[in-house]
Amino acid sequence: MLQKPLKTIQPAKLFYVLALLSLAVPSCKPSQNSSSRSVKNVIDEVVTRFYNDFTPAQLDTIGQDFIVEYLSQEDREVLSTGYQTFEVNVPVTVSLMRDKEQKVVPFWLERAGFKRTEMVVTNEHSTYEVWQKDFDKGPVRLGINGFDKHRPVYFICIGPKDPSERLEISQVVPEKYSIEVMRKGAFTYHDWDSLILEEVPPSLEGQMLFTTVRGRAREAHLVGAFRNTVSVSSEMPDQLLQTWSGDPTTTMNIQWRTNDKVPAGMLRYWIEGQQDTLQTEASLFKMEDRLLQNDRYVHRFTAKLKDLHPGKTYHYRAGSVNGKWSEVATFSTEPDVEAGFSYVWFGDTHYSPVWGDMIQKVHKRHPEVAFYSIAGDLVSTGLHRNEWDEFWKNSGNVFQYKPLMPVPGNHDSQDGLGSWMYEELFSLPENGPVGVPKEVTYALEYQNALYLQIDGTQPVDEQTAWIEEKLKNSKATWKFAMFHFPPYNFVEPYDEIREKWCSLFDKYHVDMVMSGHMHYYLRTKPMFNNQVAANPSQGTIYLMSISIPGKQDEWLDEDYAVVRYPDGPLYQHMAIKGNTLTYRAMDPDGNVKDQLVIKK
Repeated sequence: MLQKPLKTIQPAKLFYVLALLSLAVPSCKPSQNSSSRSVKNVIDEVVTRFYNDFTPAQLDTIGQDFIVEYLSQEDREVLSTGYQTFEVNVPVTVSLMRDKEQKVVPFWLERAGFKRTEMVVTNEHSTYEVWQKDFDKGPVRLGINGFDKHRPVYFICIGPKDPSERLEISQVVPEKYSIEVMRKGAFTYHDWDSLILEEVPPSLEGQMLFTTVRGRAREAHLVGAFRNTVSVSSEMPDQLLQTWSGDPTTTMNIQWRTNDKVPAGMLRYWIEGQQDTLQTEASLFKMEDRLLQNDRYVHRFTAKLKDLHPGKTYHYRAGSVNGKWSEVATFSTEPDVEAGFSYVWFGDTHYSPVWGDMIQKVHKRHPEVAFYSIAGDLVSTGLHRNEWDEFWKNSGNVFQYKPLMPVPGNHDSQDGLGSWMYEELFSLPENGPVGVPKEVTYALEYQNALYLQIDGTQPVDEQTAWIEEKLKNSKATWKFAMFHFPPYNFVEPYDEIREKWCSLFDKYHVDMVMSGHMHYYLRTKPMFNNQVAANPSQGTIYLMSISIPGKQDEWLDEDYAVVRYPDGPLYQHMAIKGNTLTYRAMDPDGNVKDQLVIKK
């Protein structure tokens, strides 16, 4: 399903006066007092009890009726009242739009007094039945979307019982999603804001519409929810990964994983050919995937090395003082610009074994590369740690020897819940735009090249000024940008990106833009102001690639295209030395499918 990058959330345009007061969800230890517990508290505790009480085979068979009976009265109360809460100053009618395709009605809905009406609300993909209930002035407390993972989660709108009364809303939880106007053309999901309402009953027009994200379906997901990983953690360090968060000439970050029984991490390293061994302690992040039944908790360690010597090869091992140690691997710091460098980037990888086989061949074929990059969609479900485990498994030990500097795609940032797991897995530069999560958008300078690594799932407007500032102040010979959504393709035009980002690429002459998402290969002619330019010195070349087999239901003409392929897998090798760039797109066996040389 195609998704646009998020637009900046606009202030609510309401027919009623809106007073939003922030109220954080309480973070408390579980207790029998339901008012001190959140939906997350309850589901965390229920999952723990499930693991103690049932076998994996039994967990695969549970349904809503069983879960409701299994829960305590206090549990049911929290799940019935703690999902969406707010206060109103006058009596109101709450209308709840529930997707008709959701097979099981949330257990609390009828018990709470909601009644299904004959009204429907529609968008392009779903038809929602309208449930309603009247509330007196004071608190309104609503329950979970269900124990399934039905992505079109319910949304609500409210209006005063007496239209002459002024409605004010306060104490909204969660408060981070905007309130809009219920009308045709309104969006309901921030993670798919181009999906707009097409049919709205006249009686609901103009009411206050509470927006949400589809990821909220995961908050109480228990039916068919439990997963396993193919790579269970142990006391032996694994999933070793190199990245940079500082200057590549003098720094290197090393990350790795163990099980939760390893309390601390240590990295030992030394310059090749020397005997002096240095060591540094690693920071620890305790990662949980509560539905991963055979490896719920793991420890992720990060060691940040500083004051390294430029242009040197180092050896290193990861481990702990009284524990196990990884095998010896190597990393290299950035050499002088006269030496030149090369790197390899991939389109969507989706943790595929096809891509894994390709990158291991690439690693042997191109041992000289300085680093790798991926233009988003590293995995298919970014909040499932078992997919990341398969990503590491399929890529072998490549990233133990070479840095990976990726950007997130829409699959890495799942259903509006953000990319927190991606952010914890990769230690990347924190020099991105203010207001955007750290490490998802960043600038990397390597020799005479500037790389703007941009999270295309973040709002366009919030990153535009940062892009201009980085380009305007750069003295790099070569300028590149990478983000997931391709400005040029035959499926989705991405007008906002073209207008606000591509105009900057024109103004400051970005040499190449690298993307993925559409699952085919494309190299455009040099483009300037949406028109074909005479040569690469007068325009930007837009590239799109795919690291797995692709399939195109349509294959429309693209006048701006130089080379296209409807299928993958492919990888891109780019070598820079001084004023010369040599670009090649190749298949897993090293056959050249596209190539270009640019000289400045």
